[in-house]
Amino acid sequence: MATVKMATVCMPSDPRDKSVNLSKMVSFVEQAAERGVDLLVFPEEALNGVGTVSMQQYNGEDKEYTIKAAELVPEGDSVQTFVKLAKKHDMYIVWSMAERDSDRFDATYNTAVLVGPEGYIGKYRKVHLPLCERLIHYPGLGDYPVFDTRIGKIGLEICFDKCFPEVARSLALKGAQIIVNPICWPNVSGTLDDPDHKVHLIMGQARALDNMVFFIDANQCGPFMEGHSQIIGPNPGQILATTGFDEGMAVAEADIEQEIINARVHSMGGSDLLKDRKPGTYGEVVKPNPFNPIHGGRIVEGSAV
Repeated sequence: MATVKMATVCMPSDPRDKSVNLSKMVSFVEQAAERGVDLLVFPEEALNGVGTVSMQQYNGEDKEYTIKAAELVPEGDSVQTFVKLAKKHDMYIVWSMAERDSDRFDATYNTAVLVGPEGYIGKYRKVHLPLCERLIHYPGLGDYPVFDTRIGKIGLEICFDKCFPEVARSLALKGAQIIVNPICWPNVSGTLDDPDHKVHLIMGQARALDNMVFFIDANQCGPFMEGHSQIIGPNPGQILATTGFDEGMAVAEADIEQEIINARVHSMGGSDLLKDRKPGTYGEVVKPNPFNPIHGGRIVEGSAV
């Protein structure tokens, strides 16, 4: 496939009614199909909602709702709905949802799911849980998966993960050409001057440039939310499409392989940021220490104070 048509959705999600959210998402799938979209991305926890209070607060009712709304992946009814839609429209679809653990009914994960014309493809459980989200979900263990598809190799991460360059770098080193990042990024003032607006945009662009790959954010909108779902190319300043604050869908078309070649051959005078790495000098990055004793999702013996 020479070019790929990508779309990213900006939408609010109902914090208590999964059926309302599913209906809205299905509508966006139909709109994307009419425009010939190959890859459609929805925001973080678009299916079940992100709760009734900010991430700075814990709400037990939100956690109880999340447990009850969570589904097994891929067996869940909603996942199977998107599988059918992906096959019907010959489309790849990514969204984030509450996943129920198969062994413990009360354990949930914030999970990104990828389906396509071939059916269910794979999932990723969010590793970096900020603020009170860590009281709702369990973290993933950092598999950072990349899936080989007809439109290219797709890597998955979720929201706060993009604040840690190691995540996108891990995906790129595994061959990801498109990194997909469902998010729920805040904007307290609702203006372009809000610091969160700048962080959101800069982080996405930085991860694309760090790794010379495509990077797609899909964000929630509504009160105190940032919106601005965006599709970013691998070359400097290559913001291909964005939605703004309001609900909608941004679409962009690009030759994935050619744009990555342009970035790695021409954009920095021939400096390929993956090829020119010196991984043997970066050992400090992965050393646990008394102030950060978690390694690979587990406590390392002797690392705690």
